[in-house]
Amino acid sequence: MRPRDILIFYSLVCTLGVWTTSCTLLKSNRSKTIVTIDGTPVSTDEFLYIYNKNNLNDGHVSRKEIRDYLDLFVNFKLKVREAEILGLDKDSLFIEELEGYRKQLANPYLTETRLLDSLAGVTYGRLHEEINASHILIRTPLEAPPADTLAAFEKIADLREKIVSGEDFGQMATKYSEDPSAGENKGNLGYFSAMQMVYPFEEAAYGLSIDSISQPVRTNFGYHLIKVHDRRPSQGKIQVSHILVRALESLSSSDSTLAANRAWEIYQRAKNKEDWELLCRQFSEDVGTKMKGGTLPLFKTGDISNIPSFEKAAFELEKIGDISMPVRTAYGWHIIRLDSRQALESFDALKPKIRANLSANSRARLNQQELVKRLKVENNFKENQEVISEALSYANDSLINGSWQPHYQWGNQQKVLFSIEKISYKVESFYQYVQQKQPLKNDSEPVEMMRKAYISFYKECLINYEDDHLADKYYDYKMLYKEYRDGILLFQLMETKVWNQAVKDTSGLRIYFEGNQDHYQWGSRAVATIFNVADQDALDEVGRFLEQGYFDYGKFDFYGTSGSFNKAQLGILDNVSQFLLQGEDRYLVLKYHSGDKNNQQIYNDILDHLSRFNIGADRIEIISLDKGAQEFLMFVASNSIKDLEENINKKNPLTIQVESGNYQQGDSHLVDQVEWEKGNSTLGIDNRLVLVAIKEILPGGDQDLQEIKGQVISDYQTKLEIDWVAELRAKYQIDIYENQVDAVYDQYNN
Repeated sequence: MRPRDILIFYSLVCTLGVWTTSCTLLKSNRSKTIVTIDGTPVSTDEFLYIYNKNNLNDGHVSRKEIRDYLDLFVNFKLKVREAEILGLDKDSLFIEELEGYRKQLANPYLTETRLLDSLAGVTYGRLHEEINASHILIRTPLEAPPADTLAAFEKIADLREKIVSGEDFGQMATKYSEDPSAGENKGNLGYFSAMQMVYPFEEAAYGLSIDSISQPVRTNFGYHLIKVHDRRPSQGKIQVSHILVRALESLSSSDSTLAANRAWEIYQRAKNKEDWELLCRQFSEDVGTKMKGGTLPLFKTGDISNIPSFEKAAFELEKIGDISMPVRTAYGWHIIRLDSRQALESFDALKPKIRANLSANSRARLNQQELVKRLKVENNFKENQEVISEALSYANDSLINGSWQPHYQWGNQQKVLFSIEKISYKVESFYQYVQQKQPLKNDSEPVEMMRKAYISFYKECLINYEDDHLADKYYDYKMLYKEYRDGILLFQLMETKVWNQAVKDTSGLRIYFEGNQDHYQWGSRAVATIFNVADQDALDEVGRFLEQGYFDYGKFDFYGTSGSFNKAQLGILDNVSQFLLQGEDRYLVLKYHSGDKNNQQIYNDILDHLSRFNIGADRIEIISLDKGAQEFLMFVASNSIKDLEENINKKNPLTIQVESGNYQQGDSHLVDQVEWEKGNSTLGIDNRLVLVAIKEILPGGDQDLQEIKGQVISDYQTKLEIDWVAELRAKYQIDIYENQVDAVYDQYNN
């Protein structure tokens, strides 16, 4: 479902159950009424239908449980009734959206089960084999003019002739294919299996032997040439775990190199049989899997074709426990471990997924033929052959150029071509259909063109008739459609009355927040930085950083005469300038006797030189030496923890990891283990040393609205909804028939 679809059905107080495609025939018994809302009766059947889908209790159900659920159901119906009173069900956008959902609901009821089962068997057989193939695409949409379609076909046919004559397929794909990826992959699509390509492409590929070239294959995209390189048994599904070192393409070259070094160091440790789960916890930057050993869901060939390097490396692992070298993707560097292999699932297990795929692709045409055959019988389809012959006889050459039109003096247009149940379809309607569909496909004589148009016409009429009468025929469809309708109305009204109102009503939100301030309280919070280091040397360096407040990049002996910087000193100043420009937390420290005029002039000259790079005195710190000191010392420093981390990790990219934040109890298992007071504490965790530096302890107290606005809006929405439901219950007459509540109770427990 789309996000809006999910919201619609999540918003139902009576949460909808899983959509079933069973075709239960409409019940013929007359349903009793369990409740009336504003004079509108709601049947016991409707309540039971919703309750059955959402009641997960397989045992005894109390009358109170049923009655409580009925109250929720009434709240839902009240909101729908309000939407109807406001006219939301007459809105054109609502009608358009509901029709879109209705078509989705109708689709399973307009499907031939037996044919789908047969096609599913063929598809399952193909799933046992994977094909590696390349293709060349010449684009032309299905609705393209005949001249454009012919030009595309001739172009692809010419390419095939050249390839068959000896031209290299990959080079021709690179040069001529209109698939955007062909320039990079020479048209190679990698390995794929059934249901991963459009059906005509799949059908052609599975019919080719290795190294053979297909005839031009028509799909929705255009014409393809396909060359099969390899066929192999299905690889089934595999499960892998991974350690991710993030390295997006936007990283600087130095950061990218650092990430690569980290990945290779982790790989070496993993190859040396270090504990995999420990490595994941320590170093993986995939927050969703790092605490779970890096485990990813099962996948098969083609499932992650958008990350081909990852898929290729994963499937190349042979034995359980094998580990890949670092693999680069758009997300960064991955070290992958093979955890398990799973053979192709059984036909029964895969059948629902296969059927859904078949219903959505071009195999649906075969399904339609079988459907029409069944509907002819079920809906009492009767043809008048004499009228059909007469209607077709008026075909002429104007059909070929799309200018055919009927003449009312023909006198046959009120005659009945065929009937479906009690509805008659006249020649007039058929002729209108022909006019609308012109130009017809020009592949035969006019009479044959007209005959094909007639077949299409009666098929369309049969399916449309069935579609229009599904609610009369199938109970499940009728109830599902009603759920969708009511759900969309509810969504639209909730959006106005509750969700958007809570966001827009800033004064009301503030009043609600201040009136419930006792619910929005901070516990004590530690403002802390966590340094996770590999050894004591790194821990000592962190300690020096915390004590000094800066990281020392190195000192320079810079004593000289003012105005006479030598070449080496000028080079140092240029390098220092570039260094300072790379981070706002970096600064220059000068140590000299500030009372000495020569030293002061040197300082002024240095500042003048730095100003050429737009670096001012605010980036320089002066430490005055005692009178008589001759040295002029200069060093660069940074109070950035990121700089500290980067420099410590230069020798070994896994030496230190740092994170900072404001932590309440329970937010961090590391911060929870130390004394909650200002200062530094050291822990031994997972064979590493952890220094937790608490800067301050923030006392508990009132939370600020801006800090937790999302939570407050959610709570305010709940209040608005409760108040609104109370208004609706006062506005509309509600009559609950307790005898029907008893009947529902008896049905469940007897």
